[in-house]
Amino acid sequence: MRAALVKYSGRRLSNHEAVWFDMPFRSTLDEYYNTGDICVYDSTLRLVNYSSGVPLNIDEPVTEEGVRHIKAHCDFILLRGSNYIHEEMNWGHFIDWLEALDMPVLCIGVGAQAEQERAITLPTENRRVWQAIADRSPSIGVRGAFSAETLHRNGIHNLEIVGCPSVFRALDRSMTLRHAPGGPRRVTFSLRREVGSTYAVDPAKFQATQKRIIAKLSLVSDLYLSCHGEPEEKAFFFRAPKHMDGARAKLVAEGWFDEITGRLLQDLYESRLYYVGAPGDYDVYAPQFDAALGYRVHAVLPAVAVGVPGVLFSYDTRSRELAETFDLPIYSPEDFERQKLADALAPSRFDRFQSLFPERYDRMKAFIEKNGVETRM
Repeated sequence: MRAALVKYSGRRLSNHEAVWFDMPFRSTLDEYYNTGDICVYDSTLRLVNYSSGVPLNIDEPVTEEGVRHIKAHCDFILLRGSNYIHEEMNWGHFIDWLEALDMPVLCIGVGAQAEQERAITLPTENRRVWQAIADRSPSIGVRGAFSAETLHRNGIHNLEIVGCPSVFRALDRSMTLRHAPGGPRRVTFSLRREVGSTYAVDPAKFQATQKRIIAKLSLVSDLYLSCHGEPEEKAFFFRAPKHMDGARAKLVAEGWFDEITGRLLQDLYESRLYYVGAPGDYDVYAPQFDAALGYRVHAVLPAVAVGVPGVLFSYDTRSRELAETFDLPIYSPEDFERQKLADALAPSRFDRFQSLFPERYDRMKAFIEKNGVETRM
């Protein structure tokens, strides 16, 4: 089977591995890009057993030559999972491509995005896109109940809850979490300063509670931080002097390096901050820790995939939905702060996740195969 790759996030090193687009080092330092998108793309490519892939840029208008090329070299359209289901989603010319190509569509782990669970009414054009996908798919793979309910409310009914491919990226049906005796000691915490109204009801509170949690963890664990795209954090990781000076000034001006936790954060940034540049790099980084926590879903889920217990924080619909789908522990910041670290990550809290993991692995595999595509699972 040959794939037309839609919403590709990065460049492929092979059919089953992706990294960010090739760019000069100065762009890596100066620009923000979300490495979570790369992780989902890479994880999707790992699961799907396709023989070749052709990028399909849906931001460009349909051409007769483009349609002929895709039809000659592809058997299905592969849409990676992401937060596509919301009022502001711009699909470019995707509906025109879907109608012109009229090919099967496989989409894995797509999701609704909102600051809190609420009714989302999609614009007519967006509903047309989802109806065209539904007409060309045995079922659409969504990440959880909220996403399924949202599409159902908008008239799309052939849906299946499969979660996110990042949890299965190790291709290990028998994956077993490794719990440190006595509770976790070495911990990695994923940062997320970049946040808007679609991710949190109160962005200022979101940042303040995150800093408090980092301060607590620094007292009770051997703490490291990971960053996932923000230029200021990358400046510290690469130790670029001029960029670090500019980043430090900006973080002070914005209140991230404040009078209470600013000194602690600077110390961590200067000596214990890791930049996740590629999903494969994180597969090497994560197993060095007893636990993965933080505000980046695609730092927690890939860690879980390689056997590291992971905890999510409840700050948007996506994190809550994935925790519910996989039965992973999830806490509000306030609930987490009231607990001991060992209690928050007690092995018993992962019992249901662990016992159901093979079944959920099989469900993802069966879903892909039902859509007529072989898997590597």
